[in-house]
Parts: sequence; structure tokens; C-alpha cells
Amino acid sequence: MIVKRPAGGFGKGYTAISEEGGTLSTMLMDFGILRLDAGETYESKAGKERAFLLMNGAVTFTWSGDAGSGEQAWERHSLLDEEPAALHVPLGVSVTISAAEVETELAIQAVTNETEFAPKFWKPGDYRRDRFGEGTLQDTSTRTVSTIFDAATAPDSAMVLGEVINHPGKWSSYPPHDHAHPEIYHYRFFPRQGWGHAECEDDVFKVQHEDTYAIPPGVTHSQLAAPGYAMYYIWAIPHLPGDRFGPDSRNFRKEHEWVMDGAAPIWPDASVEDVIKYQENT
Repeated sequence: MIVKRPAGGFGKGYTAISEEGGTLSTMLMDFGILRLDAGETYESKAGKERAFLLMNGAVTFTWSGDAGSGEQAWERHSLLDEEPAALHVPLGVSVTISAAEVETELAIQAVTNETEFAPKFWKPGDYRRDRFGEGTLQDTSTRTVSTIFDAATAPDSAMVLGEVINHPGKWSSYPPHDHAHPEIYHYRFFPRQGWGHAECEDDVFKVQHEDTYAIPPGVTHSQLAAPGYAMYYIWAIPHLPGDRFGPDSRNFRKEHEWVMDGAAPIWPDASVEDVIKYQENT
């Protein structure tokens, strides 16, 4: 389902979008947006595994607990031109976020996870950042993907966190696919009057600045940004008991898998006859 932005946008403080055992409980995780002004602080008490993704502003993270303690200052002022950074802590660690600028904004993801691990501040250079789709399908699905942490890089975590920049007029989450895990996309557009389309099986929804797409398990999804508008979205996934989300978790629609071949002929660069013949032989 599409969760439209609050009337007037997100207010100060924390706004929950999904909650374990509460709103959108089928997402199996907490997810929300935190906004602070300069001089304000936010306290996140121990109790769940949590990740704090800085979207805009300047903050100082301070954390303490049995698993470790530390402090890290960070700034970010562009979701498109600056790579992400996020603090990731286990259940036994408390966190204080101190804002140094007005309109500081963070996304917070949390899940129930009893496994302890060392807190980590994920910064550029610590994670994978890929340009997918470039050079294939006539560059119609070019997107920049940051996988901040996942099953491979955070083996004791119960969740996955990343960002996608859907280049203007292009597709992402493509080819159409589903997986057994619920997923949240939280959108921003640049310029902000932009929009995109989100597929939910055979239904298509218009998504706009500050909307959220709560994707149920097993639902086929793909994304499209309107020409001229960059579509940024956070992607957040909880692992399932005995089924951790990874690259092999996606089930691509069989009839569209042929487009994953970079050498596949595409009209008008190839004739319709060659395209049909190629599909018949794959």
C-alpha cells in the first residue's frame, strides 16, 4: 500500500510510519522519520536493533552500552550528490542524536533482535555503491544503489538498509520481482514536485515527495521515475527466521528475465524479428 505524506509534511520529532505489532505490522519492523532543529536532541533507548540514517543536516551521534560506546559527528546536505552514512546499533545500546542545524532529518529503522553485535557507523567507503542497469536496455533502467548493510556485511543484524537513486525517466527494482520479505520504500523527488509510478502486481500507483510504499511479502514490484525528476528512495527489509534476505531472495518474473542479458537485442537497435527470435531461444 502507498502511505501518503502527512498533510503539511513531516513535523518536528519522530513520526512513525510502520511499527512492529502496530501500524503496518505486516512490515515486521519499525520505520519512521525524525526531524530536529538546531540545538535539539533525540534519545533512543536500548531495546531493539536500530539504524539511524542521516538524510539532511549536521548531527552528533553518541552511543553507549555493553556492546560498546562512541561518538561520531556527520553532515549531509544532498541525497543525490552525497553518499549515505548511518549508525547501526544492537538492542543493548542507547543513542543520543544532537542536531547542529535546522531542518535536520533522519530515517530510523528498528527490529526486535536479541543478538548482540558491535555498534558501527557506516560511512562512504564501508559499503557497496553500484550503478546498475548502465549499458543495457538502452540505459532505460539506470540507477545508483547504496547497500549500507545486508546479510553479508552485517551477519548478526536482523535487517537490511540501503538507498536507491532512480535516475530521471528510468526504471528501478527491475525486472519485476518479488520476495518473501516485506519491504519499505520511502521516497523523495528532486525537484520536489516530481513523481514516479510504483507497481504492485497489476496495480500502478503514483508516488510523490515524502510518500512511502509498504510492499507486502510476495508482491511483484518495479519503479519508474518521471522524465526530468530524480527519484530517491530508502529501502528497508527485515530478515525472516531461517530466511535472510540476500541477492538470491528476489524472484524475477520468468517472462521478463531475458532483459537481464546485456547482449539481448532491443528494438530499434535490433529488428523486431531478431528480438522475437532471441526470446524464443531463451
